[in-house]
Amino acid sequence: MTGLVDGVKKDVKLIGVISVVHLLSHFYQLTLAPVFPLIKAEMGLTNVELGFLVTTFFLASAIFQTPAGFLVDRFGARPILLGGLGMLSLSVTGYSIAPNYEIFLVLTFIAGIGNSVFHPADYSLMNRLVSPHLMGRAFSFHTNGGHLGFALGPAVMALLAASIGWRDAAAFVGLFGVGITLILMFGGKSLFEGSQSERVGEIDERESNHEKASPTSILVLLRPSIILFFLFFTILSMGLIGMQNFTPTALVAARGLDLVSASGVLTGFLVGAPVGIFMGGYAADKIHHQDLVALICITIAGSIIFLVPVMAFSGYFLITQFILAGIFFGLALPNRDMVVRASTPKGASGRVFGFVYGGLDTGAAITPAIYGWLVDLGRPDWVFFSSGILLTIAALIIFGTARAVRLSR
Repeated sequence: MTGLVDGVKKDVKLIGVISVVHLLSHFYQLTLAPVFPLIKAEMGLTNVELGFLVTTFFLASAIFQTPAGFLVDRFGARPILLGGLGMLSLSVTGYSIAPNYEIFLVLTFIAGIGNSVFHPADYSLMNRLVSPHLMGRAFSFHTNGGHLGFALGPAVMALLAASIGWRDAAAFVGLFGVGITLILMFGGKSLFEGSQSERVGEIDERESNHEKASPTSILVLLRPSIILFFLFFTILSMGLIGMQNFTPTALVAARGLDLVSASGVLTGFLVGAPVGIFMGGYAADKIHHQDLVALICITIAGSIIFLVPVMAFSGYFLITQFILAGIFFGLALPNRDMVVRASTPKGASGRVFGFVYGGLDTGAAITPAIYGWLVDLGRPDWVFFSSGILLTIAALIIFGTARAVRLSR
């Protein structure tokens, strides 16, 4: 019994550390956007130049996510994770002293490289060291850490910038991350131990050569199932990012709502999703057919969004509609991660999770222009129709891929 309790404590500690690091990753993704007006006024930049800073960040993150996965599988997750966190934190600190736009671009590119390590390193640590009985809940806490980072980023930066200026605000949050990096570095490997840590060597010895992927092989990424998972994440991101970024604009254009009310409707989704994620983590640990759960929940969420123009709810009914969509979408996420985990070859977690989660950045990069075009065409309702269709397609892809992998074994 004592050993079981100690194992759970190790898992909780590891999940906590990873979730905090994931929170910082998402926090830093929104460091600049809240203070764009201040940067624009000081440096005389255009909106296009400001937007390209964000594009540069995510482009670097998408490009280097798969190489980061190879490094994780080759050298271990902990040093790569700490190196990425340090690089990202120092780059954000560097924003505070950037003398011109060109240096700013270089810093955002380096920050994007640092950001690229989190998914492959985080998921590799959890897959390898956390008890399988807690894996769904581990994924849920990790995902909600990212959501909390997104929530805190704009609020903290706006408040700090209003009181001490945007440059000092960037220095403060960047140095905070540097401090966390040093604490984790000097805290030692004990901070990164899970209940399965002592069994890793034993498990590795039992894995046959044909079951365990080479730490340098790229062939694992060319499997049809892995490519389909990348496609799944890309389409899922397109549906989600499009809906999140253009719901306020679409509701203003189609319903005549004011911007505050329209943004409040989107808040319903953002509140519902974390609730669903926690529920989904528990369900993923108790239900064995995670692919079916992912199919049902993503399809329901997509259908609810698709029906926004059809049902034409308003007020609290519309907000409730988005809360329900958020809950069902959140329910799917830990189950989604469990499906990818079950289809990942031994010893390839870093590469596979780095590659397939690169689909999220890919979808985020190509979506805004498409949805903006729909609104410009005078078709704001198609923001919801498109998102609903894309989410349903993504649900069918993950379900079909998981079933095909299972039948091939």
